[in-house]
Amino acid sequence: MFKNLNTGALGHAVPFDRTCALAKQYGFAGVDLDVGYLMKLAESQSLQAAQEWFAQTGLRPGAIGLGAKWREGDSDAAFEESLMRLAEEARLAAALGCTRCVTWISPGSNTLNFYQHWDFVVPRLQRVAAVLAEHGLRLGMEFIGPATLRASFKHDFVHTMDGMRALAAVVGAHTHNVGLLLDCFHWYTAHAAVRDLERLDPREVVYVHVNDAIAGRAPDEQIDGERQMVGASGVIDIRGFLSALRKIGYDGPVTVEPFNQAIRAMSVEEAVRVTGEALDRVLSS
Repeated sequence: MFKNLNTGALGHAVPFDRTCALAKQYGFAGVDLDVGYLMKLAESQSLQAAQEWFAQTGLRPGAIGLGAKWREGDSDAAFEESLMRLAEEARLAAALGCTRCVTWISPGSNTLNFYQHWDFVVPRLQRVAAVLAEHGLRLGMEFIGPATLRASFKHDFVHTMDGMRALAAVVGAHTHNVGLLLDCFHWYTAHAAVRDLERLDPREVVYVHVNDAIAGRAPDEQIDGERQMVGASGVIDIRGFLSALRKIGYDGPVTVEPFNQAIRAMSVEEAVRVTGEALDRVLSS
Protein backbone atom coordinates (compact mmCIF):
# COMPACT_ATOMS: atom_id res chain seq x y z
CA MET A 1 0.00 0.00 0.00
CA PHE A 2 1.19 3.50 -0.65
CA LYS A 3 0.30 6.91 0.74
CA ASN A 4 -1.71 8.74 -1.92
CA LEU A 5 -3.02 12.32 -2.15
CA ASN A 6 -6.17 13.75 -3.67
CA THR A 7 -6.62 17.37 -2.59
CA GLY A 8 -10.18 17.41 -3.95
CA ALA A 9 -11.06 14.64 -1.49
CA LEU A 10 -9.94 17.02 1.28
CA GLY A 11 -12.29 19.71 -0.01
CA HIS A 12 -9.58 21.82 -1.66
CA ALA A 13 -9.43 22.73 -5.35
CA VAL A 14 -5.89 23.53 -6.44
CA PRO A 15 -4.02 23.17 -9.75
CA PHE A 16 -2.48 19.76 -10.33
CA ASP A 17 1.09 21.03 -10.31
CA ARG A 18 0.45 22.51 -6.87
CA THR A 19 -1.04 19.22 -5.67
CA CYS A 20 2.07 17.37 -6.83
CA ALA A 21 4.35 19.85 -5.06
CA LEU A 22 2.37 19.46 -1.82
CA ALA A 23 2.42 15.67 -2.14
CA LYS A 24 6.22 15.70 -2.36
CA GLN A 25 6.57 18.24 0.45
CA TYR A 26 4.49 16.21 2.89
CA GLY A 27 5.76 12.73 2.10
CA PHE A 28 3.10 11.23 -0.14
CA ALA A 29 4.26 8.53 -2.54
CA GLY A 30 1.46 9.00 -5.05
CA VAL A 31 -1.21 11.32 -6.34
CA ASP A 32 -4.45 10.92 -8.27
CA LEU A 33 -4.12 12.25 -11.80
CA ASP A 34 -5.90 15.39 -12.99
CA VAL A 35 -6.63 14.26 -16.55
CA GLY A 36 -7.89 17.69 -17.57
CA TYR A 37 -4.60 19.32 -16.63
CA LEU A 38 -2.55 16.57 -18.24
CA MET A 39 -4.65 16.45 -21.42
CA LYS A 40 -4.08 20.17 -21.91
CA LEU A 41 -0.35 19.66 -21.43
CA ALA A 42 -0.32 16.78 -23.91
CA GLU A 43 -2.39 18.72 -26.45
CA SER A 44 -0.38 21.94 -26.17
CA GLN A 45 2.98 20.15 -26.24
CA SER A 46 2.98 16.37 -26.64
CA LEU A 47 2.16 13.15 -24.84
CA GLN A 48 5.85 12.68 -24.24
CA ALA A 49 6.02 16.11 -22.61
CA ALA A 50 3.21 15.11 -20.24
CA GLN A 51 5.01 11.86 -19.45
CA GLU A 52 8.28 13.64 -18.76
CA TRP A 53 6.62 16.32 -16.64
CA PHE A 54 4.90 13.77 -14.41
CA ALA A 55 8.00 11.56 -14.19
CA GLN A 56 9.93 14.54 -12.83
CA THR A 57 7.53 14.81 -9.89
CA GLY A 58 8.81 11.45 -8.61
CA LEU A 59 5.24 10.46 -7.69
CA ARG A 60 3.32 7.30 -8.43
CA PRO A 61 -0.06 7.59 -10.19
CA GLY A 62 -3.00 6.71 -7.97
CA ALA A 63 -6.11 6.71 -10.15
CA ILE A 64 -8.19 8.76 -12.53
CA GLY A 65 -11.83 9.52 -11.89
CA LEU A 66 -14.36 8.07 -14.34
CA GLY A 67 -15.52 10.94 -16.50
CA ALA A 68 -17.88 8.93 -18.72
CA LYS A 69 -21.53 10.06 -18.68
CA TRP A 70 -23.01 6.71 -17.66
CA ARG A 71 -25.45 7.63 -14.89
CA GLU A 72 -29.22 7.51 -14.83
CA GLY A 73 -29.66 11.13 -15.87
CA ASP A 74 -27.25 10.91 -18.81
CA SER A 75 -28.68 10.47 -22.31
CA ASP A 76 -27.53 7.74 -24.68
CA ALA A 77 -25.98 10.41 -26.91
CA ALA A 78 -24.03 11.92 -24.01
CA PHE A 79 -22.86 8.47 -22.97
CA GLU A 80 -21.65 7.56 -26.47
CA GLU A 81 -19.78 10.83 -26.84
CA SER A 82 -18.18 10.45 -23.43
CA LEU A 83 -16.78 7.03 -24.32
CA MET A 84 -14.63 8.62 -27.01
CA ARG A 85 -13.26 11.07 -24.48
CA LEU A 86 -12.72 8.24 -21.99
CA ALA A 87 -10.57 6.39 -24.51
CA GLU A 88 -8.33 9.46 -24.80
CA GLU A 89 -8.12 9.83 -21.03
CA ALA A 90 -7.35 6.14 -20.54
CA ARG A 91 -4.61 6.29 -23.18
CA LEU A 92 -3.05 9.27 -21.39
CA ALA A 93 -3.36 7.64 -17.98
CA ALA A 94 -1.74 4.45 -19.23
CA ALA A 95 1.13 6.42 -20.76
CA LEU A 96 1.78 7.90 -17.29
CA GLY A 97 1.74 4.48 -15.66
CA CYS A 98 -1.76 4.71 -14.18
CA THR A 99 -3.71 1.44 -14.04
CA ARG A 100 -6.78 2.49 -12.03
CA CYS A 101 -10.02 4.36 -12.75
CA VAL A 102 -12.65 4.87 -10.04
CA THR A 103 -16.29 5.82 -9.62
CA TRP A 104 -19.11 5.54 -7.09
CA ILE A 105 -22.44 3.78 -7.50
CA SER A 106 -25.64 5.41 -6.26
CA PRO A 107 -27.27 3.30 -3.52
CA GLY A 108 -30.76 4.07 -4.80
CA SER A 109 -33.04 5.73 -7.32
CA ASN A 110 -36.33 7.55 -7.28
CA THR A 111 -37.34 6.28 -10.72
CA LEU A 112 -35.74 2.85 -11.23
CA ASN A 113 -36.46 -0.16 -9.05
CA PHE A 114 -33.57 -2.49 -8.23
CA TYR A 115 -33.88 -4.67 -11.32
CA GLN A 116 -34.41 -1.73 -13.69
CA HIS A 117 -31.41 0.00 -12.15
CA TRP A 118 -29.29 -3.14 -12.58
CA ASP A 119 -30.34 -3.53 -16.21
CA PHE A 120 -29.50 0.13 -16.86
CA VAL A 121 -26.12 0.21 -15.12
CA VAL A 122 -24.62 -3.10 -16.23
CA PRO A 123 -24.50 -2.62 -20.02
CA ARG A 124 -23.18 0.93 -19.74
CA LEU A 125 -20.45 0.03 -17.27
CA GLN A 126 -19.53 -3.06 -19.30
CA ARG A 127 -18.75 -0.75 -22.19
CA VAL A 128 -16.78 1.54 -19.87
CA ALA A 129 -14.81 -1.47 -18.62
CA ALA A 130 -14.09 -2.52 -22.19
CA VAL A 131 -12.64 0.90 -23.05
CA LEU A 132 -10.48 0.87 -19.94
CA ALA A 133 -9.33 -2.70 -20.60
CA GLU A 134 -7.99 -1.68 -24.01
CA HIS A 135 -5.50 0.55 -22.19
CA GLY A 136 -4.74 -1.73 -19.24
CA LEU A 137 -6.84 0.11 -16.67
CA ARG A 138 -9.01 -1.45 -13.99
CA LEU A 139 -12.34 0.01 -12.83
CA GLY A 140 -12.97 0.39 -9.10
CA MET A 141 -16.62 0.81 -8.08
CA GLU A 142 -17.52 2.25 -4.67
CA PHE A 143 -20.56 1.10 -2.71
CA ILE A 144 -22.24 3.76 -0.54
CA GLY A 145 -23.23 2.37 2.85
CA PRO A 146 -25.12 4.86 5.06
CA ALA A 147 -28.76 4.01 5.75
CA THR A 148 -29.44 7.72 6.18
CA LEU A 149 -28.59 8.30 2.52
CA ARG A 150 -30.57 5.34 1.21
CA ALA A 151 -33.61 6.66 3.06
CA SER A 152 -33.76 9.57 0.61
CA PHE A 153 -34.49 7.24 -2.32
CA LYS A 154 -37.72 5.52 -3.27
CA HIS A 155 -35.85 2.40 -4.40
CA ASP A 156 -32.73 0.76 -2.95
CA PHE A 157 -29.78 -0.29 -5.06
CA VAL A 158 -26.43 -2.00 -4.34
CA HIS A 159 -24.99 -0.63 -1.08
CA THR A 160 -22.93 -3.41 0.49
CA MET A 161 -19.52 -4.92 -0.18
CA ASP A 162 -20.88 -8.29 -1.27
CA GLY A 163 -23.49 -6.58 -3.44
CA MET A 164 -20.77 -4.56 -5.16
CA ARG A 165 -18.67 -7.68 -5.61
CA ALA A 166 -21.58 -9.22 -7.48
CA LEU A 167 -22.06 -6.12 -9.63
CA ALA A 168 -18.34 -5.98 -10.34
CA ALA A 169 -18.34 -9.63 -11.40
CA VAL A 170 -21.12 -8.97 -13.92
CA VAL A 171 -19.68 -5.68 -15.22
CA GLY A 172 -16.28 -7.31 -15.64
CA ALA A 173 -17.51 -10.67 -16.87
CA HIS A 174 -15.80 -10.29 -20.25
CA THR A 175 -12.90 -7.99 -19.40
CA HIS A 176 -11.96 -9.15 -15.87
CA ASN A 177 -10.79 -5.65 -14.90
CA VAL A 178 -13.51 -4.56 -12.45
CA GLY A 179 -13.39 -4.53 -8.65
CA LEU A 180 -13.98 -2.40 -5.58
CA LEU A 181 -13.18 1.11 -4.54
CA LEU A 182 -13.18 0.21 -0.87
CA ASP A 183 -13.94 3.05 1.56
CA CYS A 184 -13.68 2.19 5.27
CA PHE A 185 -16.59 4.53 6.09
CA HIS A 186 -18.92 2.62 3.76
CA TRP A 187 -17.47 -0.69 4.93
CA TYR A 188 -18.36 0.35 8.50
CA THR A 189 -21.82 1.73 7.74
CA ALA A 190 -22.67 -1.35 5.66
CA HIS A 191 -22.00 -3.50 8.75
CA ALA A 192 -19.15 -5.44 7.16
CA ALA A 193 -16.37 -6.98 9.24
CA VAL A 194 -12.63 -7.56 9.07
CA ARG A 195 -13.24 -11.21 8.20
CA ASP A 196 -15.16 -10.06 5.10
CA LEU A 197 -12.07 -8.20 3.90
CA GLU A 198 -9.83 -11.16 4.60
CA ARG A 199 -11.87 -13.27 2.18
CA LEU A 200 -11.30 -10.92 -0.75
CA ASP A 201 -8.91 -11.70 -3.55
CA PRO A 202 -6.41 -8.81 -3.81
CA ARG A 203 -7.42 -8.34 -7.45
CA GLU A 204 -10.89 -7.37 -6.24
CA VAL A 205 -9.59 -4.24 -4.46
CA VAL A 206 -8.73 -1.53 -6.98
CA TYR A 207 -8.44 1.49 -4.69
CA VAL A 208 -8.91 2.42 -1.00
CA HIS A 209 -10.34 5.44 0.85
CA VAL A 210 -9.80 5.92 4.60
CA ASN A 211 -11.41 8.24 7.15
CA ASP A 212 -13.28 7.94 10.46
CA ALA A 213 -16.88 8.16 11.64
CA ILE A 214 -18.58 10.50 14.10
CA ALA A 215 -18.45 9.38 17.73
CA GLY A 216 -21.81 8.88 19.44
CA ARG A 217 -23.59 7.74 16.29
CA ALA A 218 -24.44 4.13 15.50
CA PRO A 219 -23.55 2.86 12.01
CA ASP A 220 -27.09 3.43 10.77
CA GLU A 221 -27.05 7.00 12.12
CA GLN A 222 -23.90 8.07 10.29
CA ILE A 223 -24.27 10.72 7.58
CA ASP A 224 -22.27 10.40 4.38
CA GLY A 225 -21.03 14.00 4.27
CA GLU A 226 -20.04 14.14 7.95
CA ARG A 227 -16.86 12.24 8.74
CA GLN A 228 -13.59 12.64 10.62
CA MET A 229 -9.90 12.48 9.71
CA VAL A 230 -8.68 8.90 9.62
CA GLY A 231 -7.92 7.68 13.14
CA ALA A 232 -9.45 10.78 14.78
CA SER A 233 -12.42 9.28 16.64
CA GLY A 234 -11.50 5.61 16.73
CA VAL A 235 -15.05 4.63 15.77
CA ILE A 236 -13.87 2.75 12.68
CA ASP A 237 -11.44 -0.12 13.27
CA ILE A 238 -8.84 1.29 10.90
CA ARG A 239 -6.11 -0.99 12.24
CA GLY A 240 -8.22 -4.07 11.48
CA PHE A 241 -9.25 -2.66 8.11
CA LEU A 242 -5.68 -1.99 6.95
CA SER A 243 -4.30 -5.17 8.49
CA ALA A 244 -6.81 -7.21 6.49
CA LEU A 245 -5.80 -5.43 3.29
CA ARG A 246 -2.14 -6.15 4.03
CA LYS A 247 -3.00 -9.77 4.73
CA ILE A 248 -4.61 -10.29 1.33
CA GLY A 249 -1.74 -8.47 -0.41
CA TYR A 250 -3.32 -5.19 -1.48
CA ASP A 251 -0.50 -2.94 -2.72
CA GLY A 252 -2.34 0.05 -4.19
CA PRO A 253 -3.08 3.63 -3.16
CA VAL A 254 -4.57 4.61 0.19
CA THR A 255 -6.25 8.02 0.06
CA VAL A 256 -7.87 10.06 2.83
CA GLU A 257 -11.41 11.27 2.08
CA PRO A 258 -12.71 12.86 5.30
CA PHE A 259 -15.63 15.05 4.13
CA ASN A 260 -14.96 17.28 7.13
CA GLN A 261 -15.66 21.00 7.46
CA ALA A 262 -12.71 21.68 9.75
CA ILE A 263 -10.33 20.27 7.12
CA ARG A 264 -12.03 22.25 4.34
CA ALA A 265 -11.59 25.41 6.43
CA MET A 266 -7.81 24.90 6.74
CA SER A 267 -5.35 26.25 4.21
CA VAL A 268 -4.56 23.58 1.64
CA GLU A 269 -1.00 23.36 2.98
CA GLU A 270 -2.25 22.70 6.51
CA ALA A 271 -4.87 20.21 5.29
CA VAL A 272 -2.26 18.22 3.38
CA ARG A 273 0.18 18.30 6.31
CA VAL A 274 -2.45 17.09 8.79
CA THR A 275 -3.63 14.44 6.36
CA GLY A 276 -0.11 13.17 5.74
CA GLU A 277 0.61 12.90 9.47
CA ALA A 278 -2.68 11.07 10.15
CA LEU A 279 -2.09 8.66 7.29
CA ASP A 280 1.45 7.96 8.51
CA ARG A 281 0.09 7.08 11.96
CA VAL A 282 -2.48 4.57 10.75
CA LEU A 283 -0.24 2.99 8.12
CA SER A 284 2.50 2.40 10.68
CA SER A 285 0.18 1.03 13.38
